[in-house]
Amino acid sequence: MTLNFINMEKSVSKRQNDVTVLYLDFYGGLLTDKQAEILNSYFNEDYSLSEIAKGLGISRQAAHDAVRHGIRALAEYEDKLGLVRAYHNEMQYADEARAALADMRAVITDMKSTAGIKPEADSKGGLIPEYAEKLDGIARRMERQYIKN
Repeated sequence: MTLNFINMEKSVSKRQNDVTVLYLDFYGGLLTDKQAEILNSYFNEDYSLSEIAKGLGISRQAAHDAVRHGIRALAEYEDKLGLVRAYHNEMQYADEARAALADMRAVITDMKSTAGIKPEADSKGGLIPEYAEKLDGIARRMERQYIKN
């Protein structure tokens, strides 16, 4: 029973770290250079607080406080600006668009096979596959809209 509790705690911590990394991606530019460096080292480069402290010539407690304060600042930015929430909504819309597109393709394929129509021919002069590709492109653009390359 204790082992499951420990694993659950690690899982919650992992999810919290993932959210913090996403906040850092969106709002890291709003932090001070030192805060951004410390949070990046801690969350993205997986440095320990001791390693960060040693590298910056500060105490471990100062590194810990900087991480805590940085996380709080990121959460406040999200509360005020809501960019991560909007990103998640857009990703949900993209998933829904992709699912609708897959359903549409299945219906079209079924209709064509039932009617004996060759895949490359349709009553709109080949426009159905073109529309399907446009919808797929829209879903891909929605997914990439917030992702930095």
